[in-house]
Amino acid sequence: MADDDDLYGGYTATSSYKAAADDDEFGFGGPVTAAPAGAGKLAGGPGRPPSGQVGARPLGTAMGGGPPPGTGGGGDLGPRPMTSNKGAGYSSSGPKPSGIGGNIGSIGMSKGPAPPLLKKADDGPEELCKDMEAKVHALLEESAAAGMGSDTSRALEQAKEAGKKERQLSRLREQNGFQDQQNIDLTYAVIFNLAHQYHQNAQLQEALQTYQTIVKNKSFAQSGRLRVNMGNIYFEQGKYPNAIKMYRMALDQIPSTAKEVRFKIMRNIGIAFLRMGQYGDAVQSFSDVMDNEPDLVTAFNLVVSYYALGDREKMKKSFVALLALRAYEPDDEEEEDKEDRKEDDNEHLLADDGLKAEIRARQMEAQKKIMMAAKLVGPKIGATMEKGYEYLADEMNRAGYALLANELEMEKALGHLKAKNVPGNFEEGKRCLRDFEKKEHTLKAKAATNLSFLYFQEGDIENAAIYADLSVQNDRYNARALVNRGNCLVKKGDLEGAKMVFLEAVGVEADCVEAIYNLGLINKELGALEDALVAFKKVHTIIPDNVEAIFQLGNVYDMMGNYQNAIKHFEILNTKVTHDPGILARLGAIHAKLDDEGKALHCYTESHRVYPVNMDVISWLGAFHVKSEVYEKAMPFFDLASKIQPSEVKWQLMVASCYRRIGAYNEALAKYGEIHASSPENVECLRYLVHIYTDLGRKDEVHDFVVKLRKAERAQGEAAATLAAATAANAMGGVHSGGGGYGGMGGAGMGGGGFGGLSGSGGGGGGGV
Repeated sequence: MADDDDLYGGYTATSSYKAAADDDEFGFGGPVTAAPAGAGKLAGGPGRPPSGQVGARPLGTAMGGGPPPGTGGGGDLGPRPMTSNKGAGYSSSGPKPSGIGGNIGSIGMSKGPAPPLLKKADDGPEELCKDMEAKVHALLEESAAAGMGSDTSRALEQAKEAGKKERQLSRLREQNGFQDQQNIDLTYAVIFNLAHQYHQNAQLQEALQTYQTIVKNKSFAQSGRLRVNMGNIYFEQGKYPNAIKMYRMALDQIPSTAKEVRFKIMRNIGIAFLRMGQYGDAVQSFSDVMDNEPDLVTAFNLVVSYYALGDREKMKKSFVALLALRAYEPDDEEEEDKEDRKEDDNEHLLADDGLKAEIRARQMEAQKKIMMAAKLVGPKIGATMEKGYEYLADEMNRAGYALLANELEMEKALGHLKAKNVPGNFEEGKRCLRDFEKKEHTLKAKAATNLSFLYFQEGDIENAAIYADLSVQNDRYNARALVNRGNCLVKKGDLEGAKMVFLEAVGVEADCVEAIYNLGLINKELGALEDALVAFKKVHTIIPDNVEAIFQLGNVYDMMGNYQNAIKHFEILNTKVTHDPGILARLGAIHAKLDDEGKALHCYTESHRVYPVNMDVISWLGAFHVKSEVYEKAMPFFDLASKIQPSEVKWQLMVASCYRRIGAYNEALAKYGEIHASSPENVECLRYLVHIYTDLGRKDEVHDFVVKLRKAERAQGEAAATLAAATAANAMGGVHSGGGGYGGMGGAGMGGGGFGGLSGSGGGGGGGV
């Protein structure tokens, strides 16, 4: 390289530049002296200032063992001054302790704890307003969340507190001149939420007053729409004219673009007219809605309105319009069939599919309304009930509701059964049910269940068992079919088998009261009183007001010897079935077992007053007065018994005995004479006649009756011997009676029968044991 191109030619250690005494460009804090002439390196080695010349601070990183740095330039221009580049403070020897030549800057050194955060300045009015507004928002959200969680009491408390805080906020802003910061939307939300929570807590008057506060305030835009809520409250109160007025005022506030909301309000107006019995006005409102925004509820109510008016043709048209909605039904039949085929396979995958569950629930509700409308208008739209149902079934099939059409056919069959007083209807109903044997399994099972129940009620146990088995084969999880099968087994005497079938029915449907009740009867018959008690308690838990279950509980407690609990349940039963002579007699019998003759006498007397021909009650009352030696009171009961059972000589003998005990011998003798005339071989009567005539000293009559007495005693002895021989030669067992409960004669007896009945959906209940 040429000398002219030497970029570092002017940067030699022999530079003649000398810094001024006060030139401290690098901030060393002291005067800088020039290096001795001819020095090739800086003293102290590379990277260090000469000892005693530059102090303890090192130079920049560029100050190595070479020439001092410069800006470049040839040697012809003379020596150049050092540049003002400063070192970054790094050193190959690492940082040094403070005070012994530390690094430039404070990199790598501990700076101690961070300074504390600045304290917030004292809250001014504006900050206080912001904090209070945040609290109002929090209370409002808590109230809404509690309302959604069904905790209506807490929701109302939070709503009231939010209203209180919001009023305090408004006053604070007014006092500090912040009127322009008033949050109208927050005020509206707080008052609206308070009114809603009043409504949810059934404080309807307070809710109306709060809504009135909102709708009268012109500052709240669109507040008039809340008159719909006011109309709903009036509707709940039964003030239908006021509700219609509010709905119409709200309708004036709704723009014509919000068609869906407007027609929902019109539907509410129609329902209010329907409740008032103004069916013509209701039809007009419902027709307007159906012409513009048809929906399921409106279509159903229109059918009901035409039914109330008795217009057959309009009923047909409105029902067809209801079917045409196809509410929540798949549009494509192939898609529907595909879903039905895959439903079972994908059931576990769709268990958490909330949307599908909601659609299915709405489908079920729509189908329920269609069936309700069909059952309502079916008997009215045709010349006969059968023709009406046929027309509706055809329309259902045409609209794609084949399953509902089949259910309607079953409803027609049940209608024939209910009208069994009309000649031929009962047999026609059974024929219709038999036709379902050729249809799908679900309908076949329902029809077989009803047929089994019908045959059971008619006493045809063989056919009842056949159809019960058929129903179980087609639907193993049909609890009522299992109940019918169990009942048939009971009638055949297979109690253990019936018990297993009833247990299976309970396993299929845990709240099947027919199966549980009959299971209790079977356990009682088998002597398993504890198990019977458990079953009847379960029935009582499911249907607390059922008198049969309460009676059976008292009956089982009585059989177990738990008389206090028995009395408790029979007294409960007496309050539900007042003045029932059987219950009063049962209470009297239990009190008599407890030797509480006062209460027993009261119960028996009340039972006799209600039903004076109960022989058990008459017998106890007569015997009680005889025991108390009040023969005058005992005679009327025995005399009544002799009239009820004139063939029973014992009642007449008791009457005569009462005469004899009170010393009325003439009346007693006359009574015994009547008994002897009607029953000349009665030994007891002859004995008393001998005794009375002996006391009266009439020897001739005594002799005659003694002869008759001995002859009657011989005849009685021979008859007793013959009866004993016949008893020893004949049967060793007895016939078990059914599991029916105790019933008062002529009163509302609590029999042990089941809960059987014909169900509209085709699921007939199982008859009792």
